[in-house]
Amino acid sequence: MFKILFAVLLCSQLLPNALAQTFSFGKFSIGESRIQVQLNDFVIQTSSREVLASWVPDSVQWLRNENNLLVPRALLKIIIAKGDPLIHVDYQHTTIIPFKKINQNFETEIYIDLFNPAVVSIFRGDKLLDKIVIEARAVENARSKQLIDYSCAPFDLKIDGIDSEYLSVGCKMNRLGPYFKGYPRLEITMSSTNLRTMNGTKPPYTIYLENNSPVEIKLSGITESIKTLKLEAKLPERLHRLKTSVGFGPYIYQSEFQADKQTANLAPAFMLYAKYDLTETASFKAFDALLYAKSRFNNSGLYFSYDLAEAFDGRVLLNTLIGFQGLHYKYSSKTPTEFRLIYPQGFELIYKHAFIENYHLTYGMFLSTSSEAYTNAWLRYGKSGFLELNYIDWGHERNHIKMWGLSVAFPLFSVF
Repeated sequence: MFKILFAVLLCSQLLPNALAQTFSFGKFSIGESRIQVQLNDFVIQTSSREVLASWVPDSVQWLRNENNLLVPRALLKIIIAKGDPLIHVDYQHTTIIPFKKINQNFETEIYIDLFNPAVVSIFRGDKLLDKIVIEARAVENARSKQLIDYSCAPFDLKIDGIDSEYLSVGCKMNRLGPYFKGYPRLEITMSSTNLRTMNGTKPPYTIYLENNSPVEIKLSGITESIKTLKLEAKLPERLHRLKTSVGFGPYIYQSEFQADKQTANLAPAFMLYAKYDLTETASFKAFDALLYAKSRFNNSGLYFSYDLAEAFDGRVLLNTLIGFQGLHYKYSSKTPTEFRLIYPQGFELIYKHAFIENYHLTYGMFLSTSSEAYTNAWLRYGKSGFLELNYIDWGHERNHIKMWGLSVAFPLFSVF
């Protein structure tokens, strides 16, 4: 049930975007188009009558580049009238030789980063034939065309002062200071078609924020006008490595000992969760689940977790859970306490920003690696606090338990 539900929710959110994209290779990865880019907002300027340039319709792709910035690119078709084999195109330190020959014209298509378009130079031999320059129109509704990436969502980043420009912004949290006393520095990367520094340097630009105080910077527009940008974010005072949560909720509980069987509807269950961050991609995770209704069952575990893979522009994350568990089970006051040390291994599949920014949907599962029957599956939704559907089934010799229910969890404390 958990697998089917998670698959349906995931596909309903991601499949339309996946199908709409054209895959590309190299140091770029396909991103999600959260805003609409109109190609007619990007003006193509040429000076030679021998050169014609135009956008290829429906060719916009969103890419996450080497600076972790989500930017759009589009295909620019270039036609050189009465071309010859001496024609070549220089773009971003790459020489492109037009290969399509239609009548007496030579054609080629190249991808242009719309938020950081470099000049396209066209040569006939060693003679410069033309330069193609791309500029963005200032539009009244550009606010709706300014992309602040999901990576900035946890910090409530706000940018004011460039309402009429296309813009893309990405964020990365840096941990500074001693190992157990880390404090945050937010690394903001920004790119816009028409913005330049005062000495003419083109984007992307990097800005660092280390507290909640707003920062002002000045950039030059394409018409030499000075624009004052105000950036503000909400950062925590400390970056704690150990975070804990507590949860509780009603469960349905079935327990067996030999031929005896007990069933408890809406039995109370209590949970503890802990996560200790080693690095950005590795951590230790621990849990403890206690259920008591006629019989008592306690399940605790310690696991090493590592981010194994990601997909869909980092929105979907797969991590492994490698470790061990301890189980205490007592059917009644008249039966002995059963203790088992077991080694089921598992995984978590996380869909970030599911339906609402900063809310994550997680499906996780432990499976037995021995002849001892054990299954533990959960579906979790939330952020610092969350709701969790959980199912546990364990059996060994004379003992067998089965429990499922809904719990709600809240942050408990954070240290280190």
